[in-house]
Amino acid sequence: MREELEILRSELYKSCSELYKIESNTITVEPDFTFESNIELKDKERSCKIYPFFFGEIPKYVFEWDGCPIFEISSTNLQRQGELIINWVLEKSMPSTMQSQFPEIKLSELARYYERGEGIKGEFIESWNLTEETSYDLFSLDPNQYHAEKYIIKLIKEMRTFQLDKSLRIGTSLSHLILSRSKRQTNHEKIPHISIYFLGDDKMKITSNLNSEDSVETEVKYKGYLEEMVKKLLKEEIK
Repeated sequence: MREELEILRSELYKSCSELYKIESNTITVEPDFTFESNIELKDKERSCKIYPFFFGEIPKYVFEWDGCPIFEISSTNLQRQGELIINWVLEKSMPSTMQSQFPEIKLSELARYYERGEGIKGEFIESWNLTEETSYDLFSLDPNQYHAEKYIIKLIKEMRTFQLDKSLRIGTSLSHLILSRSKRQTNHEKIPHISIYFLGDDKMKITSNLNSEDSVETEVKYKGYLEEMVKKLLKEEIK
């Protein structure tokens, strides 16, 4: 596996000698998940990860800004990919400029936030968009049955009126919500967070590791105990 990755890296560098100017390159071999093995070319906050075996024979190139995917493309054209990498990783071209120069790429929703210098804010907002969209999809499968998603949607809509989607990450784990100040999804047990469990009958249970592991049951609403805990969470540094 490593040998194959090294061969691809060597061929890529031969196709575009400017790649030697990039600050670092590494090879990661994942023994249990072959398709996740990759080559990473990185310079400061910009990087490109190349997955030669990602569910197919055509390598996938994922272009990241501060670890966040901005666009990706699959290709066997090493010279063209070398040009893409140089523009993105080494020259630090903006997403909109990349789109103009390389029309074959499709930018993610987060590209515009990163271009405006609001990358983390954009990631937070997208986490709320995804959670709300997923909850609607699950609830619509059978709205006559009990679904925690009914209450998740209600709470998300209320919290978004206070623009909390711009300063908190939201996610789900089984049937409960998790609020944090984490830049990326991670093991929430290791970071300051609030967990919200939905009990039915418009009730929820709130737990947190901010200052204790006590749990409080309340009506499904933001104002009140949840608001108090969120204010504490907002004092935590984004990490």
